[in-house]
Amino acid sequence: MDFALSTEQEDFRVAIRRFVDERSPLSAVREAVQTDAGHDTGLWSRMSQDLGLPGLLIPEKVGGSGATMVDAAMVAEELGRGLVPSPYFATVALGVVPLLATVPSGIGAGVQADVLTEVAAGGCTLTTAMTEPRAANSLAPVSLRATATGGRTTLTGRKIQVIDGHTADKVIVVAVSAEAESRYGFYLVDGDAEGLTRTKVETLDLTRPMAHLELDGVPTTRLGEPMSWSEVERVLDRSATLLAAEMVGGLEGAMTLAVEYAKVRHQFERPIGSFQAIKHRCAEMAVELDAARAASLHAAYLASTDDPGLATAAPVALATAAAGFAFAASWDIQIHGGIGFTWEHDAHLYYRRAKADEVLFGSPRQNWLALADRLGI
Repeated sequence: MDFALSTEQEDFRVAIRRFVDERSPLSAVREAVQTDAGHDTGLWSRMSQDLGLPGLLIPEKVGGSGATMVDAAMVAEELGRGLVPSPYFATVALGVVPLLATVPSGIGAGVQADVLTEVAAGGCTLTTAMTEPRAANSLAPVSLRATATGGRTTLTGRKIQVIDGHTADKVIVVAVSAEAESRYGFYLVDGDAEGLTRTKVETLDLTRPMAHLELDGVPTTRLGEPMSWSEVERVLDRSATLLAAEMVGGLEGAMTLAVEYAKVRHQFERPIGSFQAIKHRCAEMAVELDAARAASLHAAYLASTDDPGLATAAPVALATAAAGFAFAASWDIQIHGGIGFTWEHDAHLYYRRAKADEVLFGSPRQNWLALADRLGI
């Protein structure tokens, strides 16, 4: 089987990389993360209106591009390479993916179609709120429960670590179904809904803003039918493929910084890259990159074809990319020496992203254990 990208896909990757290099250098990233939104709204407008990135996975009949998960993963990789702070991951991986998964049969009339049309037009950002205080840094089943009274469904409880939760126009909340204790649902909430309080919080990763949400009788609309937790995990596996791709890009970005510095920094009248200790670390980064990219693209391909093999490919992609990114980001700092530890250098931005991503969808250990569980080991 040929897993090579097509000529069109390679051209698309080059175009996205050029856009990132020109419009969002790391100097601009530092400025963007200081804003209240946590990203450059003008850049996001260009990404939406000119490139159509939010609508990549959305079917053409509701205004999207009808592209595949491989295409969306390529975008995530290039944005991760430049640490671009934007609503892309939250909107596409945590918003569009669940919306598409909760459509019963095709895209027709309904709340999902309305929201997807708005997203494709660049007029709406999304995110998903799942993690609760008792289950921080894990994907354990949630306890927040939807309540149905007199034909009206509401949500009351707390969600934490919600990516772009303070700015998203609509939030998808994962909650226990109002119909049954052992069933879960995706519930759509307007960002300005009555009873919803959103508080931006300080996080390790400066380029990935998060918020805590307090819900007090917030009106909501259930998306699709109630699911078992394993069915929710299958939806999240598709989201995970985009996180893995983003980490692959971050790995490449950290490696590139280290290699370029090793070429120009001289010690004992020689480039430090000529010394065996540095040379071996750079070579190991390249090996980690190849392994992570292969696992990521394989998972994205399976997601594109709705292959059940994604259940095992997703945790492999996550664990491999997370470990590789953490390795590269750490050695990027070490190779830069004293300057690598300073606030002024960009190395710490990659390190912060790597350590935060490492536990975003479960740690590498948790993902390897999830793989073993799914294989019945």
